[in-house]
Amino acid sequence: MMHFRLLLLCFPLWVSCQNNATQTVDSNESTKSTSPLQAPTKSNVSYNELKKEATAIKAKAQKETDFTKQSDAFTQQLYQKLIPCWIGTPWSFDGHPELPGKQPVACSYFVSTTLRDVGVPINRYKMAQMGPMEEAQLLSGGQTIITLTFTTKEDGITQLQSKIPEGIHFIGFGTIHVGFLYRKGNQMAFIHSYYKNNVGVLFDPIENSPLWNVCTTFYVYPLSGNPDFIKLWLK
Repeated sequence: MMHFRLLLLCFPLWVSCQNNATQTVDSNESTKSTSPLQAPTKSNVSYNELKKEATAIKAKAQKETDFTKQSDAFTQQLYQKLIPCWIGTPWSFDGHPELPGKQPVACSYFVSTTLRDVGVPINRYKMAQMGPMEEAQLLSGGQTIITLTFTTKEDGITQLQSKIPEGIHFIGFGTIHVGFLYRKGNQMAFIHSYYKNNVGVLFDPIENSPLWNVCTTFYVYPLSGNPDFIKLWLK
């Protein structure tokens, strides 16, 4: 019954994705980029062990008084440890596995599962059933989210560079898609489970990402470097 309800709730989103997917460039183009930013290296440690490590690191961060160290600990566990395990996992509209690998995962479940596994107190099922803007608002706890509306890819990149700080962020793509945005210096990449051709979870440098042809609005909420979010993580 829960599975049937999930399909009913997500069907409009699936239709929207299919309608927009015809506008995207070939999925192979998303891997081509002049950006030097590279995907984080996957650990040799099992995902379950990394989840245990994340729990221990969070407990240590709760006793820490230095915010920078708390934020760095969160970023390392999510971006450097958990996310790399999911890269290469295929996509499916109703995929909601507990672990990365061969079982496909939907974009929302990739985001909500990794956030849960790093220790953010969320219900991954409820979050995954929301729209992109609502997911951003859930994580913000009522705080302001960054909304960018643009007309061209160049305009969108310029706005991201001027308004988005370094670190890892939640990002919603219009009404149809969600993922993470990572910035280091002037280089940025989307990390998301891409639906076209069931590509799945990929590290997607923004310069050549197919997502520019999918939407003209981004909803961004900073995670690392954000005192309000780090407080949520440490609960």
